[in-house]
Amino acid sequence: MAETFPIKCGRCTEILDVAADIDPATSYNCPMCGAAIVIPEAEDFDLPCPAEVVIEEQTSKRLRFRLPPCLSGSNRHVIGVLYTFGSPVSFGVIYARWGDEIPLSFLLPLVFCCLAFFFVGLMAWRGSDSVDLSHGQITTENHLGVVRIDGRHSIETVKCVHSRTKRSMLWPFHGHVHYTCVGMQQRNSHFAESPNPDLARYVTHLIRRQLITMGHELQDG
Repeated sequence: MAETFPIKCGRCTEILDVAADIDPATSYNCPMCGAAIVIPEAEDFDLPCPAEVVIEEQTSKRLRFRLPPCLSGSNRHVIGVLYTFGSPVSFGVIYARWGDEIPLSFLLPLVFCCLAFFFVGLMAWRGSDSVDLSHGQITTENHLGVVRIDGRHSIETVKCVHSRTKRSMLWPFHGHVHYTCVGMQQRNSHFAESPNPDLARYVTHLIRRQLITMGHELQDG
């Protein structure tokens, strides 16, 4: 595969890879937003590694990094807060208002449901998310407390890697959250969701560059 180097669009701030032999004087438009890009200006940008990203191994044949599972301001963070604190508060309100009238056959399932939501909330706060690209596969590990969820797919199924934006559950306090989307043939995987766009951009660029280094050609270039 032809050698490439990264540039950054000045309008949408998407990080792109262009062929190393491209003529710097030629006109080039961002494939994401259509803005005109001046190659020498777009080539010069600083992309430091965010503190949230811990790179455990990075070679030409393998990339492995991990992230906190519940970044502040992310939708997962909101779910953790709601489940952890909302469950006992809801149970307390219900019991204080109707405790004497609730039959035991209904009270026990209610307690069980509140405890289940409470522990789900706790698990959302703890653990880590990791991504491993090696041996022709992309492997994701989601550690939620004592629960571990693994996903494994062939690198050949990866079609594109972009940073994306969606509505935040904290609206109107945070209008949007940003995340890395790895588009595959059957499904999409999301990483690094937070209100900070720099985190998603870095993880997006990290995965894109590794795939290209390993010889995988993305459909979006």
